[in-house]
Amino acid sequence: MRVISATIAAAFLLAAPTLAPSPVRAATPQITCSQIPQAQRFVDGLKPGPNTRAAQQHLDAAKQAANAGNDRQCVSELGRVNEYATRSAAADKRAATHHTSAHPTTHHRRVQCADALHQNRPGGTDYHGPPVAGCPQRKL
Repeated sequence: MRVISATIAAAFLLAAPTLAPSPVRAATPQITCSQIPQAQRFVDGLKPGPNTRAAQQHLDAAKQAANAGNDRQCVSELGRVNEYATRSAAADKRAATHHTSAHPTTHHRRVQCADALHQNRPGGTDYHGPPVAGCPQRKL
């Protein structure tokens, strides 16, 4: 009898964490199909890119699922929209902070000068372009 009650108690203790509501889950906002218009406005404000395209594809799938009355599929697709749109927004933010120090059309790139193996670079004997500051001028 003790073995059976110990087994039942152990099984209950193992199952107890799964029976209790998770605090993380309770704090997570619920996604509903009624949020499709807000999701569309958010995706429309993102810069073009692979994550934005993926978010729009999942948003279109969510709209189709909502029209078909499949709320579970709609919510699943909106979760994917959230994932890709978050990635795209983060990339947009990184790109915006990257270009604040210089004018967006100005590209600062280090020019590679000619060396023994690359005479077609500035300062080399096979170079036919304008002089480049920082590279030795070839003697004619």
